[in-house]
Amino acid sequence: MKKYLGIFLLTILILSLSLTKIWAQNDTGWLKFKFNTDSAFVVPGNDLLDAIKLSSGDSLKFNSGIRLMSFQTHFDKSETVFIQIFTDSTVTYNHKFKDRNFRPDILTDNVAVRRYYNANVIVLTDEDSDIYYNGEYQGTGFAKINTGQEIGNLKIENPDFGQSKRRLNVPEPKIMFVEKKLRPVKSESRFFSILPGVSQLYKKQHVKAFLFGASAVSLFTFAGIKSKKYNKELDVFHELDERYENATTEQEALRFGDLAENQLDIAEDINNQRKVLFLSGILIYAYNIYDAFTSHPAGGYMKDEKDLEFYLSQENVSGNVRASGTFRYNF
Repeated sequence: MKKYLGIFLLTILILSLSLTKIWAQNDTGWLKFKFNTDSAFVVPGNDLLDAIKLSSGDSLKFNSGIRLMSFQTHFDKSETVFIQIFTDSTVTYNHKFKDRNFRPDILTDNVAVRRYYNANVIVLTDEDSDIYYNGEYQGTGFAKINTGQEIGNLKIENPDFGQSKRRLNVPEPKIMFVEKKLRPVKSESRFFSILPGVSQLYKKQHVKAFLFGASAVSLFTFAGIKSKKYNKELDVFHELDERYENATTEQEALRFGDLAENQLDIAEDINNQRKVLFLSGILIYAYNIYDAFTSHPAGGYMKDEKDLEFYLSQENVSGNVRASGTFRYNF
């Protein structure tokens, strides 16, 4: 009896699961996509592993309810959107991509970029900085690298400003954008002139950085020491001067008067030394600012005439790289 009861309950359970699955399948609707491009990637639930490439006008079947998703092309991607799916109905969703929207946040974690460029790491650096991955040369200024699933080493090297290294681990289907400029920026160099020697250190002018920094710190430090000593000697003078004013005899007045006069000479001498040190420190500080604004690092400051869009707009034509550029002249 118990055996038959168990078989009966198991049969009921299987039928219930089957009916639930059938009802769930029937509780669905269609979502039709229209883009201002020929095709785009649809990312349901913002899960990049579920991304699917669709042509404009294609439809996908979803369970009814509110569904979140995003859309990606190799030059733009959308924010997360929430779309209501109705049972046994077709909802049309229109999305317009921006043209040539090449920004780091657009390229990062973009499946369309990953497929279009066949790369999961895009590197942008100075025009004369060489890019290496696991010791192999990848390009100068810009590189597209397909690291696969391995963990590797990226190195960016500049002949004047040293190198930068980092470990790369980019799981499928993500893509990483790396922007690392080694050349100094003119505006930052000028800002760093607030502290003596820092601007020169930023520009890799180590000797001048040491001279400006050490000179300014030493002069202002000694000026501070002399100021304390001057105040101390001045207090002694005031004490002697008070005793001179309160002297009860002529002999005592002459004695404290001479001591007060000598003490004043000592205080004034220290004060003159303090002024010289302080003025020298100001001159060094001023010259540090002047040097920060007028001197240039080896090879010059960072150049900005070639940005990310310049490199990504290049086309491979018959194995040759063709780049187009626009020149504007102001008369």
